[in-house]
Amino acid sequence: MKKIGLIAGVSFLAGALFFALSFGFLQKSNEQKPVLDTPVVQAEAPVTGLDTINFAPVVKKVKPAVVKVVSESIRENRFGDGFLDQFFNIPQRKERVPGIGSGFLISSDGYIITNNHVVANAIKVSITTIDEKEYKAKIIGTDPKTDLALLKIKADNLPYIALGDSNKIEVGEWVLAIGNPLGQDLTVTAGIISAKGRQLGLADYEDFLQTDAAINMGNSGGPLINMDGQVIGINSAILAPAGGNVGIGFAIPSSLARKVIDDLKNKGRVVRGYMGISIQTLSGKDAEDLDYSSGGALVAKVEKGSAAEKAGLQKWDLIVGINGEAVKKADELSTRIAELNPGDKVVLEIYRKTAKMTITVIAGEAPESEIFKSRGGDLDKTVDLGMVLIDNSPSVAHEYGLKTSQGIVVKQVERGSVAEHNGIRPQDVILEVNRRELRNVADFRNIITDKKPGSMLMLYVNRDGDEGFVRFVLPE
Repeated sequence: MKKIGLIAGVSFLAGALFFALSFGFLQKSNEQKPVLDTPVVQAEAPVTGLDTINFAPVVKKVKPAVVKVVSESIRENRFGDGFLDQFFNIPQRKERVPGIGSGFLISSDGYIITNNHVVANAIKVSITTIDEKEYKAKIIGTDPKTDLALLKIKADNLPYIALGDSNKIEVGEWVLAIGNPLGQDLTVTAGIISAKGRQLGLADYEDFLQTDAAINMGNSGGPLINMDGQVIGINSAILAPAGGNVGIGFAIPSSLARKVIDDLKNKGRVVRGYMGISIQTLSGKDAEDLDYSSGGALVAKVEKGSAAEKAGLQKWDLIVGINGEAVKKADELSTRIAELNPGDKVVLEIYRKTAKMTITVIAGEAPESEIFKSRGGDLDKTVDLGMVLIDNSPSVAHEYGLKTSQGIVVKQVERGSVAEHNGIRPQDVILEVNRRELRNVADFRNIITDKKPGSMLMLYVNRDGDEGFVRFVLPE
């Protein structure tokens, strides 16, 4: 969190503030999902001209598709040190934490898009529509790397909003933000697109639209609408020194959200393109010092056996274009690569010292990485294990200094999570679960999906070269 007051998780904090004042405790917020149907929510004509502005026709069309997302999560607290608590079997103290956020319907059969931080760790999610009907929502999938989530409610013939093309939106165009700021349901604010392509360091893949349409705590997950009545952004964060709106809000562009939502809907997870390179931004001045004619994304490392190596990409190559579009920063190139599907052909324009050339790369699949959740038949049985797992490989083992390239790697363990309480540590390599060898992360997912809350798993783990068992109990 920067001192300038960057606030992500707007809806989470909004819900927390609103419920804290109303009910005496803190909480979180929720929702998300995509659609490619023909738009049924569309303004009759674009609004143009300062002297003739009338947002009412657009608002009338899209507002019925905007929803309130209410979540409930469980916070587990121990009284002392986690290891000692576990050793002496000291029980955890559990408390329910509610929250409020925003979202919007993208299909007539009940798919909803919201932010991941609105529904993260939720055990219950409910949706309230404009006509005050309440539905229980199912989390279809979440993507922390873009802060998006897809939800589903059981209903038909619902009003919905189509995803527009955020690539076509221009700085200076009018937009509307709709959501539930500070508990004020279905509030509409107007502004313009202030900038495009913002990176804030809040998620792995970012390409934020900046707007001065008022966005406050509780707006997270709500739509940013163009004058054709289409969603061109999902409101996600604000930049403010005091926590309130000062005209600097950010939305995830629909162009980035579309693939994420489609993957979550059709595959249950996001499949991203991968080249196997490490890159960093090279400024114009630094480029001159290194005898390049322009800035771009400088290749710092090429993984052995990767798609990039097979295509002939080398360390010190400067990537200045991808599929005919200019590359100025490493972040924007990473986002473009992630939007690819495995097998896609990618044409890179590069400088190798003073020589300009093109290289064609066949994109691979990014190593699978996700915070695992064991889902029962009902949403209230969702269990967050709180660990990020990735497939192991010789290159991964080398990168993390592991003693084996087998099994799957624990990349991250959330503080206070189920994984931490069960003794799992970052860089543990899980080789087997209940005598079953793990080839990849998908194997682990398949095993825990069949287990009921309270089940015991025996994990065979390699930790710094030593191998042994870790007893892991799925929480009830």
